[in-house]
Amino acid sequence: MSDRKGRRIAEGIGFTEGPVIRQRGDYVVTSCNTGRLYRISGDDVTVFAETGGGPNGAAEGADGRIYVAQNGRGVPPYASRLRDITGGVQVVEPDGGTVSWVTQDPVSPNDLCFGPDGLLYVTDPTRPMNRHNGRLWSVDVESGETEILAQLDWYPNGIGFGLDPDMLLVVDSSNRRLVRFPLTNGRLGTPDPFITFANASGDGFDFDLDGNVIMSLPGGGTIETWSMEGKQLDVTEVGHDGHGFTNIAVNEDCVLIGCDARAGAVEQFDWFSPGLPLYPFRTERN
Repeated sequence: MSDRKGRRIAEGIGFTEGPVIRQRGDYVVTSCNTGRLYRISGDDVTVFAETGGGPNGAAEGADGRIYVAQNGRGVPPYASRLRDITGGVQVVEPDGGTVSWVTQDPVSPNDLCFGPDGLLYVTDPTRPMNRHNGRLWSVDVESGETEILAQLDWYPNGIGFGLDPDMLLVVDSSNRRLVRFPLTNGRLGTPDPFITFANASGDGFDFDLDGNVIMSLPGGGTIETWSMEGKQLDVTEVGHDGHGFTNIAVNEDCVLIGCDARAGAVEQFDWFSPGLPLYPFRTERN
């Protein structure tokens, strides 16, 4: 068990989620209950965009635009402006401000990531969480075309691709598991729940350069590192309250950004391993 104290770089910005470490070096986070995205650059924290509803997960596209999993509802207290909007995937222009829809087909998206094929992969749980079901979607961000890849009897949360481009990882929050799906020609194979978390359900996650999973467990107040063989490699007590850490992002310079949703804050950590570049930037760098 290790204990790393983060440095608080933003506070008072609501139920924070979806951290993005942008290619230009600054950070963008979502705020589920204020209906906003915030930009953090050094000590400067500003409103990046007004999405309304409940912006949840986020990812940067090759053109610098930010794609947002809009759950449409937020978390209590709900967004005070533009609150009653539908769920779907939104896109924010690189310099902020302008928000438009990619698709409104998903019901209440939670998180998203780009895949090696250039498509956006989206988790879409049915809310409230005690419904314990949901969907996985693929979205073509250019055409707006969507496809349901799987109907699930559990609540899908965080999502991502590690070193294996043919394996999609999804958090099963209903059963405290991390599940991997083989992906062949755009079709998902039989799910394999290869990690079970003992003390809390996982939420958002990232990868280190070796392909290990770095998982935020908000109920347990920890960030845990796991191998793809299902072995726990590290458990980090994140300090402060810690039990509100919903999502994390790690870059190649060993900087980890954690969203402390309960505190309405964002923290920065000096991490012990560099992060794996995400798609679409991993493809471009290789």
